[in-house]
Amino acid sequence: MRITSSMMTRSYAKNLNKSANEMNDLNDKVTTGRKFSKGSEDPIGAIKAYKLRRQYKSTETYDTNIGDADSYLTMAETNLTEISSNCELVYTSYLKGITGTTASDDREIIAKQLDNLQDSILTSLNAKIGDRYVFGGTSKDEIPFTVNNGELFYKGINVNDGSNSLGLSNADGLAKLKELETETMNVDLGLGMKFDSTGLNKDTVFDMSMAGIKFMGYGTADGTETGMPKNLYSLIGEIKTQLRSTNFSIDNIKPCISAYETQKKQVLVNITDLGSKTNYLEFLQTRNESDQDNINKKILEVENVDNVDAITDFKMQQYAYNAALSMGNKILQKSFIDFMS
Repeated sequence: MRITSSMMTRSYAKNLNKSANEMNDLNDKVTTGRKFSKGSEDPIGAIKAYKLRRQYKSTETYDTNIGDADSYLTMAETNLTEISSNCELVYTSYLKGITGTTASDDREIIAKQLDNLQDSILTSLNAKIGDRYVFGGTSKDEIPFTVNNGELFYKGINVNDGSNSLGLSNADGLAKLKELETETMNVDLGLGMKFDSTGLNKDTVFDMSMAGIKFMGYGTADGTETGMPKNLYSLIGEIKTQLRSTNFSIDNIKPCISAYETQKKQVLVNITDLGSKTNYLEFLQTRNESDQDNINKKILEVENVDNVDAITDFKMQQYAYNAALSMGNKILQKSFIDFMS
């Protein structure tokens, strides 16, 4: 078969255009630093990049959740520490009131100090972070603690006898408080949240709830409505009542103080628990940042070119293209070369 000049011209032009396109693609890689701009250019690489970017997006969500949980627990720890400090001030105050030489007027002054400390504790119990009550458990808008006629209520239930305006019996009210004490507010912090046959696997989520009734206490020591309260706020009220009594005696106030000292320890226990949770959040934050770095490195490996290799490939292709142009002078008619110029 005779090879004509037109056949050579078409073949040369086709290969030259192919070389030019390859050179342009390599130039784009040098300019953008990316191996591909469209999924069709590298389907396998695009799929890998998509999966890696989804994983990275998840770590960003975990990062936000960890930050929110840390802020929440920090606020809870701050207010719980304030409550603990006020409880110590209560201790200091009633010690002054139970000495044998304290006059009734002095005891009244001390009782008023306890009034102020009760108010301070109530303020801390109803602290908010954003639009959520810190010690409200899972409730967002409902104020957790209220006082009516000197009686403390948690979410509408009397913390001592369980009386309420919710239509529940007193016994059911106390049972409801027990239920509210164990409320959980689980968040996904990258622990691999899973569900099993019993529901949510608690080991795969982080519980950031903090129900104030848990450390304040509820009910009475003997289970009767008139028994010694087990609630800190109410016990401070009992101590005040004894200090103001005309028949004040150490024997009468001792049971109140003993019950108060027992319940006060729960505040310290919960502060310690919050500290442990905060430390755990720091560990999760560090781990999440490490995961982000590793995923980001993989994304760069999949999507980005090596600059040295990319420039070298481009220069080699540019050299090949220029060589092809020079070769055209020898194999094509002059008129065609003039046209290419």
